Amino acid sequence: MTSSGLRVHRRESMEVEGFSEGDPLAWILGFDSSREFVDDVLNRQALHCEDPRRDRFKELLSTEALDSILGTFGLRRPDIRLVRFDRDVEASEYEWRGLVDPLRVARLFTEGATVIFGSLHDRHEPLRRLCSAFSSQAGARTQTNIYLTPPRSQGFQPHWDTHDVFVMQVEGSKQWRIYGGGPDTPLASQKFDPDQHEPGAVEAEFTLTAGDVLYIPRGVMHAAESGNEASLHITLGLIAYSWLELLGECFGEVALRSERWRENLPFGFGGQAHTGFEEIRDELRKRLTAAPDEIDLVSVVTAKLDEIGNAFRPRVLDYLKQATGAESVSEEDVIQHRADLRGRMEVRDDRVVVISAGRELDFPVVAERTVAAVLQGGPVRVGEIDDGLDWAGRQVILSTMLREGLVVRTEAGRS
Repeated sequence: MTSSGLRVHRRESMEVEGFSEGDPLAWILGFDSSREFVDDVLNRQALHCEDPRRDRFKELLSTEALDSILGTFGLRRPDIRLVRFDRDVEASEYEWRGLVDPLRVARLFTEGATVIFGSLHDRHEPLRRLCSAFSSQAGARTQTNIYLTPPRSQGFQPHWDTHDVFVMQVEGSKQWRIYGGGPDTPLASQKFDPDQHEPGAVEAEFTLTAGDVLYIPRGVMHAAESGNEASLHITLGLIAYSWLELLGECFGEVALRSERWRENLPFGFGGQAHTGFEEIRDELRKRLTAAPDEIDLVSVVTAKLDEIGNAFRPRVLDYLKQATGAESVSEEDVIQHRADLRGRMEVRDDRVVVISAGRELDFPVVAERTVAAVLQGGPVRVGEIDDGLDWAGRQVILSTMLREGLVVRTEAGRS
């Protein structure tokens, strides 16, 4: 259950650290470790992290980077949309031949429209890398929405989100308000409706300046408006995996194996209404009692983690080079698992299977030690792999992994 008000954390140190995949949440918040946040704040209370390092998010994004993306990527809706105080600007005002017209977007921005870049992590490598690392740490899907707001403007009225958000102020500043009146831990279907929901009393009012971060749990009502200069912020959404979703997927998997859960309710069960459906209640209780022994929790959770890990494939510039040179791999070469490419190995009967990027690659069981050595992640010299194979066998395995993009080779003596 979320608590009212706002917690504030003030950072004093000006020491600048680059983005770290070891604890990306700590880097986002400006903490030394994310442990205290996870234990005391996450899902409980909004948090304002005040940080004196005004340029600390410049490696992620800038107005110049957005200008380049807008002018060169050939964007379409909903990759980009414009709003004025909770009202979408009609697409016809800024599209030309089905594409977003950068010149019209710029004009509407100067006239007070907020520009929203949706899912920019699919196009901008620093954001993709951040989402990939954070998803891996959290065991949850993540996404970014970018808000470029002109001076003295407000994009949205008070509302709540159905997922947690981390607002990272990149440039300029915004005045924020936290309101009461939002629901505790809403489901994705429990969206804010301005015709039905009204904000409660203002519980906190503050300014987010460049370098600051605001954490807002789902269901907490909020609103913001820019000051006397344009504001650029990243909203990093954390779409967690709920117990309800886990239960649904577990029973969905059980139903594929067990006819018991696919059976219909008794014919004419509506006639049991006068007893409060007691017979159905008793039968359901029996089935639920046996359910824990039927559920294959490991396969369900592993499949979910694979789905999360495969959401952010790395942007690679050398697939052709690596694939065409795969057959010439030598014992002097250094190879390693592609950075930021999730992958795991399973041994199934007489086969070794590598699950990565939404696909499965199959090797004979004798490849187990070779594959394991490579998937560890660090660079390894081909001739020094301790797998008990002769060179011909090892070469076949490694050239296959190179062709399939699982590993990358660097020529001997180069990094």
